[in-house]
Amino acid sequence: MTGPQFDSIVIGSGLAGLTFALHMADHGRVLVVTKASLFESNTSYAQGGIAAAIGDSDSWQLHEEDTLVAGAGLCDPDAVRMLVQRAPHAIEWLSSLGTQFTQASTGQSLALGLEGGHSRNRIVHHADKTGWEVERAINQAVRDNPNIDVLENAFATDLLITNGRCTGVRVHIADLESRSIPARNVMLATGGAGRLYQHTTNPRIATADGIALAARAGAAISDMEFQQFHPTTLYHEKLPNTLITEAVRGEGGTLRNHQGERFMYQYDERLELAPRDVVARSIHAEILRLSTWCVYLDMTHLKREFIYEHFPTVTEKLKSVGIFPHRHWIPIVPAQHYSCGGVNTDLHGQTTVPGLFAAGEVARTGVHGANRLASNSLLEGIVFAEAAANKAKEPSPFSEAIPEVRPRHTIFEHEAIRIQRALRHGLTEFLGIVRTNAGMQEMREKLAQLHKQYSAAEPAPYTQYSVETENLLIAAKFVVDGAIARQENVGLHYNADLA
Repeated sequence: MTGPQFDSIVIGSGLAGLTFALHMADHGRVLVVTKASLFESNTSYAQGGIAAAIGDSDSWQLHEEDTLVAGAGLCDPDAVRMLVQRAPHAIEWLSSLGTQFTQASTGQSLALGLEGGHSRNRIVHHADKTGWEVERAINQAVRDNPNIDVLENAFATDLLITNGRCTGVRVHIADLESRSIPARNVMLATGGAGRLYQHTTNPRIATADGIALAARAGAAISDMEFQQFHPTTLYHEKLPNTLITEAVRGEGGTLRNHQGERFMYQYDERLELAPRDVVARSIHAEILRLSTWCVYLDMTHLKREFIYEHFPTVTEKLKSVGIFPHRHWIPIVPAQHYSCGGVNTDLHGQTTVPGLFAAGEVARTGVHGANRLASNSLLEGIVFAEAAANKAKEPSPFSEAIPEVRPRHTIFEHEAIRIQRALRHGLTEFLGIVRTNAGMQEMREKLAQLHKQYSAAEPAPYTQYSVETENLLIAAKFVVDGAIARQENVGLHYNADLA
């Protein structure tokens, strides 16, 4: 029996997937499959930074405590401890790849920012485009590694399962037919599910593909009801859903209503630096209370030079629509930002399906609990992807037999577009920041109808958009069912009927 052409296949090209690929490359050949370009991922859109207790007044114990508090009692303590203890190593590893982090003014150490929910300055960053810089460095490392092959514009439609074990991936390659690619193990690193909602900071590619792939393969999935809404995204028709990094509030930015009042005093003693779920609900409540369409982020009390030096990406975008943050308040609303649940994994990144690993936003490691602490996401991707690689290097069986995969039911794109729009409208209305029993039940019934409409629609030639629509429908069911089953208000799940 000969071995497979690839020891590992990675689905996704964000930080988690490429971290796994680099650590596996000294063990065997790795194939990275990405449905867009190598650089296009949720990672490259991350502004804030990476949390790590490396400051003189900080410790992993404090980082651990802040993470557990934000998670509202639903974190896995072992996973959190593993995360925070390995954070300094993660920063060192990224630096070794050439990642350029912002230095402190003294030039002796890294600059450390402050974000909501953190008790210390511990956010390592590259100005306000940390994700872009991290993705740049790790992309170059992948391109330079002779043991890693990259397959761009290739969409994974199914996992290959042989005798209950994941043995490869079925991939549709642009302008070509589908093909099955065997491997000893597969890493799911497909990112989030932001396209479930009308308003999201996620890029176009965030269509819950990994959730659907894992679900169809029989992997356990949980906590999808915990959808994090970023409190501050730009409210402007020319730049909808543009993220205004958490670090703005960490550096002194304040929230005001249209009457000029700093309203966070009415909601939480931590004010603008409360965890994201608290700030997002407070903004939502303020908008409802005053029957307005947005609130405002105020930086006008900060020095102009400070604003433009620390937030060059944000300020350039704002200036393009005539907003100058040293003079103008920034209109903002919350938008879906991060899925805290996902494919269940253990501390080694293993899912409940042998041979299948998951890391990054697609995974439910137990780190985030009911609410992710700011800037723990990129860190989680690095730490658990490396742990998964260490586990995946252990000897594992391989079968040359490639299982048959039933052709997917795909539908005409105009019908898929209609279904996606209805899905996003429903989840935004009924499964947003604040939920009700009646609303969640109505969405469950609506979702069942959309599933039936997709299944009954006239078959059509393959399109990626059609498969993404089915993936979103599958993921939405986990969000709705999880929310209905959750009989307490905790973290990101807030049912007004339980208040």
